[in-house]
Order: sequence, then C-alpha cells, then structure tokens
Amino acid sequence: MRNFEQLWDKLFHPHQAQQAEIQNRLKELQELAQIALEIENRQIYKSLQTEMNELFMKYLTYVFFDGLRFIVPHLFLLAIITSKVKFIPLPVALPLLGNQVGIVILYPLMALLIHWGYKKFRSKKMQLN
Repeated sequence: MRNFEQLWDKLFHPHQAQQAEIQNRLKELQELAQIALEIENRQIYKSLQTEMNELFMKYLTYVFFDGLRFIVPHLFLLAIITSKVKFIPLPVALPLLGNQVGIVILYPLMALLIHWGYKKFRSKKMQLN
C-alpha cells in the first residue's frame, strides 16, 4: 500500500522535492532580508527581494504544472463520460435544475466528495498509526 502511495505522489507531484527546496531557500532568504532590514542595508535587501521573487515564480510554475497533472485526467474522464451520458434523470424536480442533472455538474461534486472522504480516511489512518 505504501508503494502505491509513493507511486501516486511521484505521478501527480513530480516536482515535490524541488518545491520543498525552494520553500526552504525562500525561508532562508526571508531571514537574510530581515537581517538586512535591521542593519539598514537597502542594497542587500533589494537584491534578496529580487532573488526571492524569482524563486517564488519558479515555485509557482512547479505548483501550476503539478496542478495540471491532477486536473487533466479528470477533464479527460469527464469528456469520455459526457460523450456517452449527458444528463442523469432525477425522480424529483429540483429548483433551477429541473428533473435532470448534467454530468458536468454532478461529476465535479462527486469528485470533491470522494477527495474529501479520502482525506478524512487518510487522516483517521494517520491518527491510528
């Protein structure tokens, strides 16, 4: 089970190690910038801020691409499902929706519920260990 979780993290978060390194480096630079402020050295502070901004942009790039790796399979699956089934009929009419709910609305709700349930299950599992 642990190997599956490691494989899953490697597939959907391939830049996790680089993100952690950048976060640590940003903390170091923030501490150095605070020291530069205390000794009132504007030039060092300005260069540290520039480097922090560049690193932060690199961090955001990694986060963006990891986010795409998470969302793209859902979009692909949603496209396959909607090509076969567009609406699910309901036994009752709901306000604003009527008696049919579109897969485009239902799938994201179900995905969020499953994700929330998985997180709850995982946190309970962590508490037991």
